Amino acid sequence: MARVTSARRSERELGRWAPTAAHVRAALLAAGAAVLAVLGRRADLLVLVAPLAVAAGWGHLARPRVTSRATARVVTPTLREGEATQLVVRVDPVPPGVDAVALVARAPWVERLPGPGVVHLDARGTGRAAVRSTRWGRRRLGTVSVCLTSEWGAFQAGPVDLPDLGTATLPVPATFDSSAPTPHPDGIVGAHRSARPGSGTEFSTIRAFQPGDRLRRIHWPTSTRTGSLHVSSTYSDEDAHVVLIVDALSDLGPREGVDGRPTSLDLTVRAAGAISQHVLRTNDRLTLRTVGAADVPVLRSGSGTNHLRRVLDVLASISPASERRDDGERAVRSVEAAALCLVLSPLVDPTMVDVAHRLAARGLTVVVVDTFPPHLVAADADRYSALSWRLRLLAREAQVSGLVGRGIPVVPWRGPGSLDQVLRDLARRSAAPRMARR
Repeated sequence: MARVTSARRSERELGRWAPTAAHVRAALLAAGAAVLAVLGRRADLLVLVAPLAVAAGWGHLARPRVTSRATARVVTPTLREGEATQLVVRVDPVPPGVDAVALVARAPWVERLPGPGVVHLDARGTGRAAVRSTRWGRRRLGTVSVCLTSEWGAFQAGPVDLPDLGTATLPVPATFDSSAPTPHPDGIVGAHRSARPGSGTEFSTIRAFQPGDRLRRIHWPTSTRTGSLHVSSTYSDEDAHVVLIVDALSDLGPREGVDGRPTSLDLTVRAAGAISQHVLRTNDRLTLRTVGAADVPVLRSGSGTNHLRRVLDVLASISPASERRDDGERAVRSVEAAALCLVLSPLVDPTMVDVAHRLAARGLTVVVVDTFPPHLVAADADRYSALSWRLRLLAREAQVSGLVGRGIPVVPWRGPGSLDQVLRDLARRSAAPRMARR
């Protein structure tokens, strides 16, 4: 009976011991030769088949009489792209003199180490195999087959396939860092300077002392010069709210894993992981939403290391184009007014362009991060592919021009510093004076 006891462990009984084909052949050949030797009075036949008879008899007398159970478990059920873990196979009990072998089958985006995937179990019935996940997502490790063979190869238990084990492969966040402030901080405490004076670290002005001011804020040079107490005031430090909207409507390009060229969804997911890691390490709040992926929940606003783990788990569960009817309405619903909306998309599907327009129409700060892989339009493509890509890119350029014309920045993803300039521009734009009717 098969049983998956947890996400990292499965087990199954190997069943009864059955004679192997070699044992049956040896027994039949020895019996047949003995009959012919008696009927034909051929003593030489008895001498020839004596080794077969001894091996068959010995193997039958030494056959195991216990039922063994095989167990497989994954040492580390959560990995990053390119990381390896150990698959531990154990058989209990192991009769003496039994040869135990396990085989790890091939699986997509999983490398077996060693390459053939054959694992010989030791005398205690334990064997280890290394497996390496080469692409983000929910990965099924190869099926583990276990087989026991008794002495002389006479009896065999199995081979039996254990229930498949899985691993969650988190995307490796691309290298990203940004020194630019996030516009519109509106939280309680954080690392960004707000427009309101308060308790913070960035200097605002020097003003006269008022009841309630802290004594450590007294500016003694000014107080001595003027003859009255003055204090230095600061801007309050607040956290910002960032909303990531990930395009999962398509996955363009050959899927080569972490060691090859990235697809459009690879770039999008890794960029989302990098931005999330940077935002959450600065104690800002982050919300993650997807468009075009089924069974992916909306990750509500949160901060800290635990929230980063939840973000990476959600990114790893994305299946591209699993919900083609998604028009993006769920992604743009109930977004806070002061949030910074980052739309990560290769801008191939018009749905994402419409999502950016709808967010901007509500007065939100929107930045589109272009994750289109440049190698998709390489010069070595055939003539028809190049022509089709040229036509599609012309339509894409028109859509990008429409976004820029509406005041929505479109920034290509280039790793560290990709968003610095546009975030500084947005911060200056939000602080600029505006005309108002009297």
